[in-house]
Amino acid sequence: MPHPDHALLKELVSLGIVREDTLEPFHPQVRDRSDVSVWRCPASGVLLLDRIDQIGASYYPDQDGLSYWDPAGRAQGLVATREDDLRRATSLTAMVAGKRYVDIGTGLGGVLDLVRPVCASVAAVEPQAEAARMLRGLGYDVHPGTGELAATGQRFDVASLFHVFEHMTGPLKELRTIHALLEEGGRIVVEVPHARDALITQFACMSFRQFTFWSEHLVLHTRASLAAYLQVAGFKDVQVSGVQRYPLANHLFWLSHGGPGGQVRWPELRSGAVEEAYAALLQSADLTDTLVAVGTK
Repeated sequence: MPHPDHALLKELVSLGIVREDTLEPFHPQVRDRSDVSVWRCPASGVLLLDRIDQIGASYYPDQDGLSYWDPAGRAQGLVATREDDLRRATSLTAMVAGKRYVDIGTGLGGVLDLVRPVCASVAAVEPQAEAARMLRGLGYDVHPGTGELAATGQRFDVASLFHVFEHMTGPLKELRTIHALLEEGGRIVVEVPHARDALITQFACMSFRQFTFWSEHLVLHTRASLAAYLQVAGFKDVQVSGVQRYPLANHLFWLSHGGPGGQVRWPELRSGAVEEAYAALLQSADLTDTLVAVGTK
């Protein structure tokens, strides 16, 4: 069973998102630790780790250099994140144009680079010290946490969290802090990995489960659980949509060879029309690999 001092589990239970008495083991370990396992709430479909004490207050600040992304440096790391950065920036541009924008957990700052020209101002939260130092050197206003940013008295029109929310040990507190950072009518965008990812659920691909479950991803959300968090934090008009990051060739390679990178290894199986149709099919079945929630203060 999950650890008795599992604060995140207690939060999920208190919000009515999961039922502790019905939790069932789902996968015996995560990819980087044999002493951390994955559990599932059958009623909600939410997946969570059996413990969160591996992520202490100094875990992210103490990460070594830029090794979290690419030890070769920022430029090389941005090559790897380019496709996601472009997709996210494209979806944000109209929302942030002429606005004050903050990216929570900005990492290498790839999205900031792309939207800064259209924003009134940009700021960031990044707990990893070396990444934050590097971004400050590029002229960005960077803070180690949302609490430190709130202490400056700044207010924003748009806040984003791209694959950050699932790392938080106290997600409700963080959302409430972000809510307070926003002006009335401000928007929040939260992107997370999806608990109902087709490779996890429909295809039950065991090699993918062993690859994707990670000691830093404390919980994988469903549409309902993600929406519930935003609503309890005070956001309204919450809409959650499915996004498919990885194409059909990626899934075919996982199912046939048990490994990642099919979209690179099999370029002959890449087709824009086919990939759009496959993504639409997964969206209609609620089996995408990613969820994006948007809410308003």
